[in-house]
Amino acid sequence: MQLGSVMTAPGPRGAGTDVPAPVLVVIGGLPGSGKTTLLRRLLAEGAPGVTGVDSEQVTTRLRSAGLRLPYRVLRPWVHAWHRWHVLRAIGGCAPVVLLTDPWTGPRWRAAVLRAAARAGRSVRLVEVAVSPELAVRGQSSRGRAISERSMRRHIHRRHRFPLAAGDLVVDRRRATRLTLDEVLGPPS
Repeated sequence: MQLGSVMTAPGPRGAGTDVPAPVLVVIGGLPGSGKTTLLRRLLAEGAPGVTGVDSEQVTTRLRSAGLRLPYRVLRPWVHAWHRWHVLRAIGGCAPVVLLTDPWTGPRWRAAVLRAAARAGRSVRLVEVAVSPELAVRGQSSRGRAISERSMRRHIHRRHRFPLAAGDLVVDRRRATRLTLDEVLGPPS
């Protein structure tokens, strides 16, 4: 189900698992790595209280409103609107917020982490680790390639954030089998 530009997953949660609350799960990785695909799959599990935030939601909403501008023109508006939704979701009441983000921008990463701390959310990272070549192919398949310069910046910065206990690094194959229970880890 889609609510505004924030996807939510309705329905019962699988038996035997408690949802740690509140938590922010960042699904990170290079543009084109499969973050949105993983988000959609995790939301499809139907766990209540799980909200997903992805910049593609904003793009879809702008397109459905009739904007037919090239994505390179829309990008700054998409990023600004998306970031507003991210901060709103983090400060909201959903026990679990799933966020897709390359997680390579140090200032934005710091802002998200500050917002999570203010909201009392623990933070987990799931990095979808793919080669730059595979990520570029992923971008091509969705018809939204970023510039070479921007991609080089993401590649250069992608390993500058430390992993913490509970964080996961998965390849695309593993991401296709990853469950929400695995992402959330053992109840705290």
